[in-house]
Amino acid sequence: MKIYLVTPRNPPSFWTYDRILPVLGRKCVFPNLSMPTVAGLTPREHEVVICDENVEPIDFDTDADIVGVTGYIVHQERMRQIVEEFRRRGRFVVVGGPHASLCPEEWQGRCDVLFVGEAEETWPTFLRDRAAGAWKTEYRTEERPDLTRAPKPRFDLLKVDRYHALTIQFARGCPFTCEFCDIIVMYGRRPRTKSVPHVMAELEECRRLGARQVFVVDDNFIGNKKLAKELLREMVRWGREQGYPMEFNTEVSLNVAQDEELLGLLRDANFTTVFIGIESPRRESLQETGKIQNTRADLVASVQKIHAFGIQVQAGMIVGFDSDDLSIFEEQLRFIQDARIPVSMTGMLQALPKTRLHERVSQEGRLIAASTGDQFVFSNIEPRQMTRPQLYEGYRRLIAELYDFRAYRERTMAFLLARGRRVSRRFELRAGDLRLFSRVFWHTVVRGGPRRAAFTLGLWTRTALRRPAAFKDAVSFSLIHKGLSDYMETLGGHLEDAQRELERQQDLPAS
Repeated sequence: MKIYLVTPRNPPSFWTYDRILPVLGRKCVFPNLSMPTVAGLTPREHEVVICDENVEPIDFDTDADIVGVTGYIVHQERMRQIVEEFRRRGRFVVVGGPHASLCPEEWQGRCDVLFVGEAEETWPTFLRDRAAGAWKTEYRTEERPDLTRAPKPRFDLLKVDRYHALTIQFARGCPFTCEFCDIIVMYGRRPRTKSVPHVMAELEECRRLGARQVFVVDDNFIGNKKLAKELLREMVRWGREQGYPMEFNTEVSLNVAQDEELLGLLRDANFTTVFIGIESPRRESLQETGKIQNTRADLVASVQKIHAFGIQVQAGMIVGFDSDDLSIFEEQLRFIQDARIPVSMTGMLQALPKTRLHERVSQEGRLIAASTGDQFVFSNIEPRQMTRPQLYEGYRRLIAELYDFRAYRERTMAFLLARGRRVSRRFELRAGDLRLFSRVFWHTVVRGGPRRAAFTLGLWTRTALRRPAAFKDAVSFSLIHKGLSDYMETLGGHLEDAQRELERQQDLPAS
């Protein structure tokens, strides 16, 4: 059989860096790992084609026997369009992934076969059933799969040169109980991991394909610290032997700051960035949402401890908790500045399907609409200590202030000067670095306008004078700021429109 696996395009957000990808010569930051994983589960007698709409157009005229579509909640609208078009053309369409698993009721009857849950067991079963002509319309995971038995994803089927980084996965699941999180709903609270040799084989394949950056997509890489340390020790050995061919980033919980051995291993394995869901500097908000692990130590000190090991913290921050009043916006800004966090993915609280938060606010009558999955443009919760227009206005001002030239320069410069040593920080110019630098110079200085040019040259000059070894990082941060601030301007317009519409609705007389 011929199988055509489709990933929908991502909507613009802080995550996608759409405006700066052309400067990097790439079309997408990194691929969704779902389809390479499904392709790896497919017996080799079948022909498999992976299409990521982020890097290439969808071939709706394909002669595939099976078309598979995946996506997160944020992809739901585009997923429906893709599925409907393929079915209109008579193709046999199967749907799976996070949105299908969280909201199966929205897909029943809309596709030929629905997959709910992880696919390691159900996908091969379906292929056997399909070959026998006796397939079911729905396949559900009975037990969480053993990842040590999973085959290697088919990275070779990706258009590797169109991505900035490749992705691998070590573990699924998280031991914590954050009220708003859908990860524990889908993958459980007991982290399950691949074997260390399995992960190292995936890394070697990424190296063979030319990857310079790898994102370990675990929602909490250190959910099982003992096993994470075992993997990191092997990555340290491999990195030293190979001359550190790539840099890594991943997602961890803030308690990493309390484990110096773990921080040292992350640094020595060449992890340069970790994303951490800090959520809020307000203790009451953290307690309310069950983020107790973030209340056990000083937040600013914890972030700076991680920075001292040479690892940049990218923060996930949220406004709109029940404990948040109108002062939270200034409090968030002060925290991010004090903690020297250059990049903060700050959004509004959203109740995702099947989470404890969704159940609670629904029972309280404060659930406004279904989740869009995009916390940067919408909150589906009626706030407790402010109105919805006030939430949107405060959030809009917060992100504008976060990516104001001066605020960003101050915390980024402070981070670059305080960041600890990294294992592969020899100042060296690789092939293509000068071409990339010239493109960044063109877009941020020559064509960036007076304010951006002054900001960029000021950041570069101060870094060159005070910490020359961090100059390449300063160039990267200047480009990142352009991407974030460009998106922020678009987002600000959307938020102003939403705020005005909410205010208009509140002014309407009751019917």
